[in-house]
Amino acid sequence: MIDNYKIAALCVSRIFDDSTHEIVSELNKNIIDKGYRLFVYHTCSDLYWDTLSEKGEAAVFDLIDMRTVDVLIICDDMIKNKRIIEKLIDKAGIFDVPVIIIDGKYRGTITIGFDYRKGFEDVVRHVVEFHGKRKLHFMAGIQGNPYSDERIRVFAKVLKDNGIPFDPTKMLSYGDFWAGPASAATEKLLERGELPEAIICANDAMAIAVCGALSNAGVRVPDEVIVTGFDGIMDINFTSPRITSSLCCYGDLAQKIAGLLSLGREELMKETEFRIKTRLAISESCGCRGSGLINPAMHLTDLNTRFYRYREEEKTLNEIGVRILSGTSLKSAANELRSPILYNMRCMLRNEVIDERIDPFETDSDRSFGETLCVFFDSDAPGPFAPHDFPAKSIIPGLDEVLEAGYPLIITAISFLDVPLGYVTFSFRSYDISNYGKIPQVVNVLNNSIGGYRNLRYQQYIIKKVEELSQFDQLTGLYTRGGSQRVLDRLISKLRDQRRPITVIMSDLDNLKYINDNFGHNEGDFAIRAVASALKASCPDNSVCIRMGGDEMAAFIATSAPMEDIKAEFEARLKTISKNAGKPYPITASIGVYRSSKELIPSFEEMLRSADEIMYAVKAEHRKNRDKLISAAKNQ
Repeated sequence: MIDNYKIAALCVSRIFDDSTHEIVSELNKNIIDKGYRLFVYHTCSDLYWDTLSEKGEAAVFDLIDMRTVDVLIICDDMIKNKRIIEKLIDKAGIFDVPVIIIDGKYRGTITIGFDYRKGFEDVVRHVVEFHGKRKLHFMAGIQGNPYSDERIRVFAKVLKDNGIPFDPTKMLSYGDFWAGPASAATEKLLERGELPEAIICANDAMAIAVCGALSNAGVRVPDEVIVTGFDGIMDINFTSPRITSSLCCYGDLAQKIAGLLSLGREELMKETEFRIKTRLAISESCGCRGSGLINPAMHLTDLNTRFYRYREEEKTLNEIGVRILSGTSLKSAANELRSPILYNMRCMLRNEVIDERIDPFETDSDRSFGETLCVFFDSDAPGPFAPHDFPAKSIIPGLDEVLEAGYPLIITAISFLDVPLGYVTFSFRSYDISNYGKIPQVVNVLNNSIGGYRNLRYQQYIIKKVEELSQFDQLTGLYTRGGSQRVLDRLISKLRDQRRPITVIMSDLDNLKYINDNFGHNEGDFAIRAVASALKASCPDNSVCIRMGGDEMAAFIATSAPMEDIKAEFEARLKTISKNAGKPYPITASIGVYRSSKELIPSFEEMLRSADEIMYAVKAEHRKNRDKLISAAKNQ
C-alpha cells in the first residue's frame, strides 16, 4: 500500500499490442474504484530467447517492492520466461503477497484464464449442430502441442455426440498454428479430390490461410466450404469473408480479477483456478450474417493515423537520441528530451551510469538499482531540467499526483546489452493506444543514446587518464618533459606577447646516491618527492614544473620577483619538509635560477642550459662545503 492506495503490480510484455493494451486498460478501469492503483512492470519483448538485451529488460522486475504490493498479477503467456516468473512468485511468497497468474498454472497461486476448451467446443457445435455439416476436416496446430491436442479431443467429442465417426487419417491435418504450413496442408487436402463441407481450424491465423488457399483453388467460402477459426485475433475483421471464431474478452477477465480483489487476503492466498468463458463470434465464413466486432473502415483510418504519427515521432526521437549522444554534460543531455511528444514521462538512472569513472561493461559490478537514483528527466517539471538525486523507495517524483489521477503507472527498464541503466515511467492521462505504442520507441532511443553517452563519457575519461599518465610524472606529480610541451609553449608565447621575462629554476637533489645506498631506494624516492613538493609550493599557480629525469627538476615561472627571494623560499620550504620528515639524513638540493630579458626569451634548451650552469656551480659549492665538513670531522 502507498498513500492509502492498494497496489496491484501487473507484469506484462508488449504493451503496444492490442491484447496487452486491453488487459491494462480494462483491469485498471475495474479496480480503481476498489481503492487499487495499477503499477505495470513492462518489457518490450516477451523474454522468450533470454538474450543479453532481454536480460537487461527483465531488470524491471527487480523494481517491484513487495513491501508495498498488495497483489501480484503475472501474464504467463506474455512473459515467456518461466524462470523469471517462478522467481517473482518466490519473492512474493517471502512477503505473503497473493499472486494471480493469467493463462498459466503455478503452485500456490490463483490461476485465471479463458476456458479455451468450452470456447472451441462452441465453435465446433455451431458448425455441426446449427449448420448441420457432417463431412468435416480439422486443421490442428503443432503435433504434440497440448493446446492442439486438446482441440483435437474436443473436435472428436462433438462428432461423437452427433453420431459422426472421427477418422484421423482422413479428417485431420496439421498447420502448425501458422499461415504457411496451413496453406500447404490445405493444398494437400485439395489434391485428394475429397472436398469437406467444413474445415475447422485450431486458431484464426490458420483459418485465414485456409480461406486464402481455397480461394486460390477456386473454392468459394462459405458457399462450398465453411471455415472457422479460434482465439479472435484482430485480423479476422479484415478478411473476406470475415472469420467465425471465439473471442477472448479481456474485459471479462478484468472483471473477474476485480471481483477476486474484493476478497480478503486469506482467500487470495488459496491455490484456486477460475476459467472465463470465451465469446462465440459468428461471422461470414460459416455462412452467417455476422456484423463483426469493429468497423473496418474506421479501424483502418485509425491505423493509418497511428502509422503516420509513429513515423513522425520516430524521426523526432532519433534526432533527440543523436543530440543526447553528443551532449557535453548530463544536464545538457537531459534537456534534449524536452519535446512536445514526450509527456507524462520520467526517467530515472542508476548512479553508476552517471559516474564516468565506472567501466560500462564491468561484469563484476553491483547491478542493483541502489537506494538513491538520479532523476535524469521529468517531463512534468517546469523550466530547464537539472538532473538530481532521488530516493529509490519513492519510485518517481510526483508519485502522489499519479496515484491521485488513477491511471496506470507503466514502468520499463532502460538497458544497454544486459546492463540495466535505470528505468522510464509513463503515466498517461488516457488509455489512447497510440501513447502505449510510443513506449518501445522511447525505450529504444533511451537504451541506445544513454548507453552510448555513457560509453563515450567513459572513453573520454580513459583518454584523459592516459593523457595524464603521459603528461604527469607518477612519482612527483610534476609534468614530464614531453607532457609539458603544450602548456609551456602557451606560457612562453604569452610572456613574449606581453614583453615580460621568464624565470627558470633548475633543481638537483643533493646526495641521492648516498641515500639510496644507505637507506634504500624507497627513501631516495621520498627525497625526490620532497624536492618536487618544495619546488611546486615555491612557484605561482600558473608555473610549469617539470621532472626532467632522475632527481633533476625545472620550473618555468612568470614572475619578476627577486631571484634571491625565489631561491630563499625554495630552500626554506625544503628545510621545513626535511625537519618534519624526521629522516636519518638531511634533504637538501642545489638550485640555479635564471631570468631572461624582457626583449628576448631564448629557446627552451638555451634557458635550461643557462639555469643548469648556475645550478651546477651551486652544487659544486655544496660539495666543496660538504668535503670541508667531512675533513674537519676526521681531524678532530
